[in-house]
Amino acid sequence: MTNAIARIHNDIERWCARPDLGLLLLRLGIGGHLIWSTQDNVFSWARMLEFRDFLEKFEFPYPLFCAVLSVTAQFVGGLALVAGAFTRFAGAVLAFNFVVAIVMVDAKRPYPAAFAALAIVVACLCLMFAGAGRWSLDHRWRRA
Repeated sequence: MTNAIARIHNDIERWCARPDLGLLLLRLGIGGHLIWSTQDNVFSWARMLEFRDFLEKFEFPYPLFCAVLSVTAQFVGGLALVAGAFTRFAGAVLAFNFVVAIVMVDAKRPYPAAFAALAIVVACLCLMFAGAGRWSLDHRWRRA
């Protein structure tokens, strides 16, 4: 019985040992979410002004500037992650953006409210340190 479990475990380990696939899935999931969640602000000035008002409520300095900066970072950063282009830089910028969100907004709420932003920070830091993987523009540019 123990040998059968060990064999199954080893088979699963071998099958799952695909870090490039893991990085691709992480990039697509986080990048796609960021694009989807900011596209309304990008394509609608009224939605951008709603975001400005939200930031103003939490006492951000220059709330319109901060809204445009945050949305731009998230939308362009999301595109960069999906493409695997400038992944380390995009990961750093996005992690910083969401740390600011946690400090300025989520820290004033109970813990579960901060989980989504915290998960994005951790994912972006992983991509910052690990890079984009083989299936990315970063990899293609490095090889050229």
